[in-house]
Amino acid sequence: MKRRIITLATAAALALAALLGGAPAATAEGHLGETYVALGDSEAAGTGNLPYLDLECLRSARAYPEILGAGFGGAASSACAGATTDHVLYGQLGDLGPATQLVTLTAGINNADWQAVLAACSSLGTPVSCQTEYGEAALALADLPQRIAQLVGAIRTYAPNAYISVTGYPLLFGDVTGTCSVGAFQRTPVKVSAQQAMLANTGVTNVNAAIEGGVDLYQFLTSDPGVGYVDVTAAFDGHGLCDTGDRWISGLVSGQATFDRSFHPNAAGQQAYAGVIAAALPW
Repeated sequence: MKRRIITLATAAALALAALLGGAPAATAEGHLGETYVALGDSEAAGTGNLPYLDLECLRSARAYPEILGAGFGGAASSACAGATTDHVLYGQLGDLGPATQLVTLTAGINNADWQAVLAACSSLGTPVSCQTEYGEAALALADLPQRIAQLVGAIRTYAPNAYISVTGYPLLFGDVTGTCSVGAFQRTPVKVSAQQAMLANTGVTNVNAAIEGGVDLYQFLTSDPGVGYVDVTAAFDGHGLCDTGDRWISGLVSGQATFDRSFHPNAAGQQAYAGVIAAALPW
């Protein structure tokens, strides 16, 4: 029995080493880090909600990190529209350090071409193209749990004293029984059917499951209690694009100045993100 325990421990250590093998080099010695650091993609950047603090990354002054940051003397956000887990791993960790108390992470859905899935699963596409794009996205996300575990491990290396809050994504379309209008493209109304909406929502559910699985994998390998997964779907329930309540997600907008808003949480959605994350913090 003792030998088996040692073998399992060795296997776990090797697995963790493999996960962290691609981590970037440590930050500069003596770097204390910012108190609250936000990492991730357009969801964390608040893309689509003017005004922008950073035009290159479409980082909004109304993003959830800016809301949460009020309790930490401000937010050091590196979140950037279009970011994948690799973009976060190799380009967004510079503000971390031993003084960092909180890290929020929203990333993973861009590891697949998610915008192509959304386009195919609407009246811009067909049921066949929707199924095809959905299948390709599922294949692209197959290793997402391992990538999330690796990313969380790298964050822990640079921020040994921080609580790490890893979020999922809201379901876009809510409950659809017939067809639902989700905006317009080049002045033509865009609709989704119940089947297309179900596929897209299931895709987000699978992404969330993979992200949560990555957090679980990291915790299994490290027994680190300072990491938690935050499910935001319940908070957005009733506020999707096809629900009857106030929309917390912007529909498709095709204007050049407003296209980035499409299929992203609006200001109310960003407030909801901040509220769910804050409620899940251990203090």
